[in-house]
Amino acid sequence: MTTIIRRLGAFLLEPADPVSAPPPAAPPSSPPVRPLRAAVLGNAAHVPPVAAACAGELRARAGAGSALVCLWRPGRSALGDDEDPTSPAGATTPAARRVAAALDAEGLRATACGRLAWLALPDDPADAAPMLRRGLALAAVPVVIAVAGPRPAAFEPILATADLALAVLPPDASEALRALALASLPGVGHVLAPLPPGPPRWAALAGLTRLRSLPDVP
Repeated sequence: MTTIIRRLGAFLLEPADPVSAPPPAAPPSSPPVRPLRAAVLGNAAHVPPVAAACAGELRARAGAGSALVCLWRPGRSALGDDEDPTSPAGATTPAARRVAAALDAEGLRATACGRLAWLALPDDPADAAPMLRRGLALAAVPVVIAVAGPRPAAFEPILATADLALAVLPPDASEALRALALASLPGVGHVLAPLPPGPPRWAALAGLTRLRSLPDVP
């Protein structure tokens, strides 16, 4: 009987095994950082090389292997005969080919040249805007939206997402025109001159030139 009482007392009086605390909850993951995005606006002759040089600069600042140029230039092929961004594989970096291949896999018309990938947008803004949105959503590298022609209303909500906007005007443009262009740019805007013709433009289109005068992205 005494043994039974001792066992019963031990059961009632001894502390129970401590309950282990639940593991600490994992901290919430930070949302992925969106790649830098710029918009370049102007006429059909001046925009593509400036957009390419801008993409080269954003690529370098971000430490990315490539950058994407989404080009809208209605009434003409994506680029002129002397501006064709296609190139032999040996003249194209693997990073640019990967970006172009990822877009191609989603049914988007993309090509690679040098360090850049290019997405050619259709002439009709109603078709171009959804394609542009898809390209931006898929791109994991800096993107430049190149609008080489009158700015369509369908692009306005997309252009408003740019971190930086550039208007390309000739050096002799009047101050009134510059002020008007600057006032019409979405977000943080700047006015730049076109690149000189010849080798500077060709090098830019191949992704070999950086637009070092590009203002800092806020």
